[in-house]
Parts: sequence; structure tokens; C-alpha cells
Amino acid sequence: MLYAVWLISIAFFISQFPKLSVAFEFEKFFEDDNEDKIFFEKHVEKFGYDNDYLLVAIENKPTVFNAKFLIKIEKWKNEVDTINGLMSTQSIFDLKHLIKSPYGIKSIPLLHTQDSGKLNSDSARIMSHPLYNNFISNDASSLIVQLNHQHFKSPKKELEFFNALKSSFFESDIKNYKLVGKLVAQKSFIDHIRSDFSIFLGLGVLVTVILLLLIYRSFNIMLLPLLMSISSMVYLLGFMAMLEIELSILSVLIPPIILFVSTSDAIHLVNSYRQNEEKDFLKRLKSSIKKVLSPTLLTSITTALGFFSLLILPTQPVRELGLFAGLGVLIAFAVNFLFGPLLIRKSYKRQSIKLPYKLWAVKLIKNRKLVLGVYLLLIIGSIIGFLQLKTDAYLLKDLPEDSQVRGDFEYLDNSFGGSKPWEMAIFPTQENHKVLDYAFLKEALKIDTYLKDSFGIQKFLSHLDVVKYANQIDKGGANQNYIFPNRGDFNNQKSIRNQLLRRGVANKVMDSSGKYARFAGFIPEWGSHDTQNRNHALESFIDKEIDETILKARITGTTYLIDKSNESLSIELLKGLLLAVLMIAIALAIYFKSFKMLLISLIPNFIPLLFTAGIMGFMGVPLKLTTAIIFVVAFGIAVDDTIHFLGSYKKQKAKSPIWRIIKTFKSAGLAILITSVLIIGGFVLFTLSSFATTFYLGFFLSLAMLFALLTDLTLLPLLLKRIN
Repeated sequence: MLYAVWLISIAFFISQFPKLSVAFEFEKFFEDDNEDKIFFEKHVEKFGYDNDYLLVAIENKPTVFNAKFLIKIEKWKNEVDTINGLMSTQSIFDLKHLIKSPYGIKSIPLLHTQDSGKLNSDSARIMSHPLYNNFISNDASSLIVQLNHQHFKSPKKELEFFNALKSSFFESDIKNYKLVGKLVAQKSFIDHIRSDFSIFLGLGVLVTVILLLLIYRSFNIMLLPLLMSISSMVYLLGFMAMLEIELSILSVLIPPIILFVSTSDAIHLVNSYRQNEEKDFLKRLKSSIKKVLSPTLLTSITTALGFFSLLILPTQPVRELGLFAGLGVLIAFAVNFLFGPLLIRKSYKRQSIKLPYKLWAVKLIKNRKLVLGVYLLLIIGSIIGFLQLKTDAYLLKDLPEDSQVRGDFEYLDNSFGGSKPWEMAIFPTQENHKVLDYAFLKEALKIDTYLKDSFGIQKFLSHLDVVKYANQIDKGGANQNYIFPNRGDFNNQKSIRNQLLRRGVANKVMDSSGKYARFAGFIPEWGSHDTQNRNHALESFIDKEIDETILKARITGTTYLIDKSNESLSIELLKGLLLAVLMIAIALAIYFKSFKMLLISLIPNFIPLLFTAGIMGFMGVPLKLTTAIIFVVAFGIAVDDTIHFLGSYKKQKAKSPIWRIIKTFKSAGLAILITSVLIIGGFVLFTLSSFATTFYLGFFLSLAMLFALLTDLTLLPLLLKRIN
């Protein structure tokens, strides 16, 4: 009957797999109901999402001011305007040079592509103008076209738009271009996540099979852990597919976690059976299950609690990781003890692997001062490394160095001053004032000057550009008059400003009420730490230099929220780790009914985390969402072996603490060693990835697991002997 239930349920959950999908949306990593996010959502209502764009940089060396090239690109741009999903374009072709005439403002072409003589003077005007040169690289070898698209909610529509754009390059024979934006970055991340998910999951299963065959030298024995781990993954992934949960950059961790945890449960069951001396098969099976059931249940509960602690975090992908990883651990326990015994055969040979448990225990206790001294030195060194950790995130550095996408972003950072959107909202303090009041503009000008001279942003727009442009028109149209006017000129230029506003010149920097405006531009990939420092310095400048009775300012936008979320989430994850420790401590206190045993169970699992953090600090690897999550995952998995060791120690009847330790090594040591080798071997595979997120997860998780194994086999026995 159980066989039928098992096979039918497996078939059902496999049938749900087509519903699984991979997604990576930056907005999902924003903190829910956060004050900054709420403000940003109101800001979006006025100007739209600042991340809904693609920047196309097209090269033509030595200069883009070539008539044939410009005609070709303008034709392509006009064709792109018809793509479904495109809202508007911003480029040198969309600009007109405005001058004052007896009949009002008159526009003349900014580029004369049919007249080479005029084109030379056009290039000089464009390169020397603070507004026009936003669309030309510093060396004039490339131009940029900004494509503002819909805020796609459907991946299908997003892909259709992206493919239509790529096709337009091919049809127009445009080859030397760089494409940058959220859609490009998201697609690259999704491709890497999907690739790593399938490759390393398959490799993980393969390595598990090979290691189990090498260890047990039996296909039948290997089959039990393998089938239990695969069944657990099928149940969990099928359940996630039923709920239409999208796999994110974090949730791809779930399958390997379940693979290793389920395999660990199965190995403890198999080893318990092989060590059992009972003659009768059923008695031997029942006795073996009874021996490992409660420790395995406890490890499953504690591991699940560790992951469930992530549910307190205010970010959807992190909560999903915590919920489904914790659920998967409990599923793995249920699968192993429901279906695992069905696969155990009477023919299983008794444990044949002989390890020098007695020699190891005696040598360990004899050299306990040396062992403790080494740990003390390592702890001191790790603390020094830990103190060097800082929160930082370079999103694009997760991509391989030879990645086309990463190269394109870096090209725009170097040639155009930035590729990441940066925003600041400004609005009058007084309800009856407007953003085009002269007093407000004077305060905004201070921020404008600071951004250019101190903040480091090279190219940005604001409603001040409308005022400067009106002054240029009024003074005859020369570039040198693109400056902020004095009060007298400002008052005289009101009609020019009104004409510009009617033309929609300020629509992207000022709302229709005239009471809300923004600074909007692009910054390079400085990293979240440096960007946040610059933002803090700007906020300090505003607090000191800006009259708060006239103007209020607030940094916002997706870049700001991502950087701030990364910093706060890294800290929140460490808080989640402390909550996990507390929850696990309560469970262990109930099980062991001893405060000393509780401390002993936690100490060997904190030390590996400290060692890992120290190495991370010495290597200069920043603390960010994808590296901070390592500590929660490592602690949740590592505590399993400690509990199995302590559970076995507790059941030993020898009075001498040394003999109890020797018997514990004999009873649980091999299973702990095998499960740890499998987990380390599985996570080491991740280091083969060229995707930095996957690489660091694999490297530091395998390192933490190695430290946890060594601590369980060296420090834990010494602590047990000392408090016996």
C-alpha cells in the first residue's frame, strides 16, 4: 500500500514541474511596507519607474558626427518607436535647438545630416552644451538612445519586447552597440540562475551517487539515500510548482539543501541498521528506527526552525527561502521514515568500515591543551577578520568578468558617466509655493552645484534645466547663456518658460501641479557602500545648507532602495540567525533537559560561523544578502551533526567519559563523517560556477561545513569530557 502511495504521489508532483519558473526582479528585494518604499511608490505615480528603460550606446569611431551613420541610426530609432511596449525615446535626434523669434519660440534642427558644413558646427554646439552632450560620449565616438518602456508585469510581454528590439538591430545592420538596463541585467541573472540550478542539481545527485558507492560499495545501500533525497526534492518542488512559486536567486539554494539534509537522514537510518546486532529482520529494523528517530526528528525540527526564522524578514525572496527550505527539511524527515524502511533489505551487510575511534579519542584527550590553544588562536584571528567585514554590493560583479552584459554596463559607466538610475525628489515646504518660485529655485541650485562638484554624478536633469534653457533662448541661443538667471531676467523670461512647459519640456522632471520635481540622472557602479556614503554626505549638506522652510528633499529610486535594502537585510539576516539560535536552543533545552548540554550543542556551531566570517573578512568579500544568508543556512545544517553526536553520547551507558566518547564515535561518527563529506562535496561543486553568487555560496558553505565537521570531531568531545 505504501509503495503505491509513494509512486502515485511522486508521479503527481512531477506532473506539476512545468509550472516551475525562474524570476529575478529587483523590486522584490525591497523591504515590504518600508517608509522609503511607500514614498517611492508615490513618486512612481508622478514620474513612473526610474528603472523602466534601456540604454543603447552605438559606436562609430572616430566620431558619431558622420552623416551616413547618423541617418542610419535615426532611421533605426524611428522604426523602434513602433515596437509594442515602448513608451518614448530620448536621444540627440529627439532634441531641437530652440531660439527666440518675433513670432515666439522657433525650433531648428540640432543635426543637419544633409549638410556636412553645418554638421561640423552642430557637433561643436552639441559637445559644448550641458544638456545636449548628455547623449554623446566624452570622446564623441558613440551616442546613446534611451528607450523608456512599459513596466512589464508579464515575463512573456517583457521577452517579446526584448526580442523585438534585438531583431531591430539585426534588420538595421547595427552591430557595434551596447545594451544596458534592468531587462538586460534581469535576463542575464535569470539565465545564470536557471543554468546553475539545472547543472549543479544534476551534478549534486551524481556526486552523491559516486560518494555513496565509494563509501558503501553496494548499489542497494546507495539506492536508499538517493531515492529518499530525490523523492523529497520532487515533493517540495512539485508543491512549490502547485503554488506557482518562482525560483529566485535565493530559492535555488533549496534543492541542494533538501538533497543533503534528506541524504543525511537516510544515512543515519542505514548506518543504525547496519550496526544493529539483532538477528530477526523486523526486530532489527524497528530497533534501528527507534535508535535514530528522536535525534533525527530533533535535527529536522531545529534545522526547520532555523530556516523558519527567516520568515520575520521583510523581503519576499528571503521569506520564501525560509518557508520552503524549512518545509522541505520536514518533508525529508517524513519521506525517510515513511518510505525509507521499505527499501531496507535483510541482505544489508553489517557495517564493515573500521575507523580508529579509540586511538582518535585517546590522542585528542591527551593533546587537549594543544587543541584548545589552536582553537583560541583561530578564534582571535577570526575576530580580527570579522571586524574587517563591511556591507557592500556590486550587483554586476556577480556576473563573469567576460560577460557581455557586464562589459556593456562598464562601457556606459566609463563613456557616459553611469548606467544606474539615481533620483532625488524635491518639493516646497509651504503648500502654496511652487517649484518654479525663484526662492525655491535658488535652494535647488545649491543641490545642483553639490551634485556636480562633490557628489560625482556627471549627467542629470532637473527643472532647473528648463530655467537655464529659457535664459539661453532669451539671451540669443548661445551655449554660454545656459546658466541660471538673475531675478530680473528670471521674471522677464516667464513667457518663454511657459512656452517650454506647454511643449512638454519639463514633463520628466516636474509634475503637472508645479509642486513636485526631481533630480534624475545616472551613476556608475560605485558599490552600495560607497553610494550610501555619498548619499549620507548629500543629506548632511542639505541639512546644513538648504533652507528647510523653503525646500524639502528626499533621495529615492530603485538604486537607493536596492542599496538600502541590501544593507538592512544583511543586518536583519544576522538578527534572523540569532532568532534561529534562540528557537533551536529552546528545542534542545526541552530534549536534553540540561543547560550545560544546551551550551555545548551551540558552541561548536558558532565557532565555524566565526571562522567563516573571519576568512570572508580577510578575503575582502563584502557582507550582502547572498553572503549573509550563508550563516543562516550553515548553522541550520551544521547543528544536525552536533545533535546526532550528543544524542548518541546521551544514550551511552559507560561511566567513564572517555569510553562514552569512544562509543559515541563508534555509534555516530561514521554517519556524521559520511553526511559531512556528502554536503561538503555537494557545495564544493558550486565553486565551478562563473556566477559569483553561486561561487561564494558554494565556497563559504563548504568551508563552514568543513569547520563544523572538524569542530564536532575535536572540540565537542573535549567539551563533553570537561562537563561530564
